[in-house]
Amino acid sequence: MTERLYYGDSYLREFVANLVRAAETAKGFEVVLDQTAFYPTSGGQPHDPGLIEECPVQEVYESQDGEIIHSIARPVEG
Repeated sequence: MTERLYYGDSYLREFVANLVRAAETAKGFEVVLDQTAFYPTSGGQPHDPGLIEECPVQEVYESQDGEIIHSIARPVEG
């Protein structure tokens, strides 16, 4: 389960995380990190913008099993 750093500091702008899983999709890549400061789209609030390894985050959402998924255009290193 991804640690949700935004609960502790909603102004956090940089963090270090480990890649838990990555998968290629029709839109690019989906990555799951061990921790994140990116708030997912929820209840009409849009997801947080930003970069993962200089790659723009296209979408952030919570899966049905509670994982935070980050959609990006290219693969990132572990």
